[in-house]
Amino acid sequence: MSDYKDIDFLLTQNDLTNDMNVKLDANAVSQSIKNIILTGKGEKLFSPQFGGNAYDMLFDSISPLDLENKKILFKANLAIYEKRATIININITDTGLGYLLIDVEYYLNSTPHEKRSVKIET
Repeated sequence: MSDYKDIDFLLTQNDLTNDMNVKLDANAVSQSIKNIILTGKGEKLFSPQFGGNAYDMLFDSISPLDLENKKILFKANLAIYEKRATIININITDTGLGYLLIDVEYYLNSTPHEKRSVKIET
C-alpha cells in the first residue's frame, strides 16, 4: 500500500482502468516540491503566499545573497505546504544562460532513512 498518492499533472489516462494516472510515494512528493517551487506568489487563489516564485529571478543578474534569500524562501514554503517531506538541503545554480538549476534534497517522513532528490530547471 502506498503512503502518498497524488494526481499526475500530465493528466494522462490509465489504459487498464480508464482512470487518471497517479504519482505514488516519492514521485508524488517530488512532483509537489517542484510545483511549490515553480508556482508564483499570488498565482494560487485564496493562498497568496503559496509558491517559491522561482521564475522571478530569470534573466536577472543574481548575487550570492539573492540565491541565499531564495533558498530561505523555498525552505519556508516547503515546510508550510509539503508536510510529507523534510528538506535536507537546497542548491541553486545560476547557469548564466537565463535559467536556474535547483536541486532539492529531502527525505520522506514515512521513510526517513532514504535520502531523495528532485532536480528542477526553470
